[in-house]
Amino acid sequence: MRWDRANRSFLAIMAVALLLGAFVLCGAVGGVLVPLIVARVSHGGLFGLPHDDLSLLPVLLFVVLIAIGIGLGARSLAQQVVASRRLARRVCSLRMGTPAELIRATKQSGLDGRVFLIDASDSFSFVYGVLTPRVAVSRGLLESASCAELRAVLEHERYHVCNLDPLKVVLVRALSAAMFFLPALGSLRARYVAGRELAADRRAVAACGRRPLAGVLLKVVRGPDWSEQGGSAAMGSPELLDVRIVQLETGVEPRPEVLSVRRVVLSLMGTALLAAVFLLSVASFGGPTAFYHATGTGLARATLLGSLACTAPFGGAGLLMYSLIAMRASRPLRFGCHP
Repeated sequence: MRWDRANRSFLAIMAVALLLGAFVLCGAVGGVLVPLIVARVSHGGLFGLPHDDLSLLPVLLFVVLIAIGIGLGARSLAQQVVASRRLARRVCSLRMGTPAELIRATKQSGLDGRVFLIDASDSFSFVYGVLTPRVAVSRGLLESASCAELRAVLEHERYHVCNLDPLKVVLVRALSAAMFFLPALGSLRARYVAGRELAADRRAVAACGRRPLAGVLLKVVRGPDWSEQGGSAAMGSPELLDVRIVQLETGVEPRPEVLSVRRVVLSLMGTALLAAVFLLSVASFGGPTAFYHATGTGLARATLLGSLACTAPFGGAGLLMYSLIAMRASRPLRFGCHP
């Protein structure tokens, strides 16, 4: 993974998701609330002993907040995977034979077997495929672009392929939905999307120079208007055209927009609300003293240890899976057009 601004934003989102997810699911729920519930049930049932004034409202609210987040994240993930498969099927249905000119360009760009020519008169290209990134180039773009411009397109798209951008955008959207109480993640997601296009342009400039990229940007200012294309990495991004032109003119990556103070404040408030509901949940079972009697350890220590117990294995497993997918994305494809 390249250490550019786009990937720094992506890693920031993943770090927040990993740490907060580990704290909530493993620390707060698994390390604290589950032992308290087990202890309560073993001493007379969840709904109370005569001398207890137990209110389950904070616990239920905490569980509901977690369930809403998991549901929103799962829905976003499912919708994006379905859209990706629909997009792959559409590309397959429009696929044309690959001319010698395009085959030569794909080999020069290290995209052998990953570039499909599709029958569309508009000029566009995009990378699609969550686990197996591929490039779609329209007939209109092939007919209108010069050899140098076509090479610039493929070098741009090669960055997206090697960087696994279709997979990353699926992850950041799903995590942003799951952590709905952290609006600042939306700003980091926007930074990632802008940063990846600028980084892909720099790759194209390094390989082909500024003129071919500038010429082709004027031809692919807009991608196809397909509803299922949301998860793809399209070269034509009208909303980012201004900053991309600035980078071409100056040779320097424009500074990203500063994180919105309002979103940061709302994110802090959301985090504080989640922590407050958790503490109220613990208090409804008798507070830290009841937890110590039930487990023999302190509340803070149990939460921290539970979080750490999840962070290392989940982080290691995620890194391993990413490395395997990245290795697969760096190899030429030897199969046909499959969703």
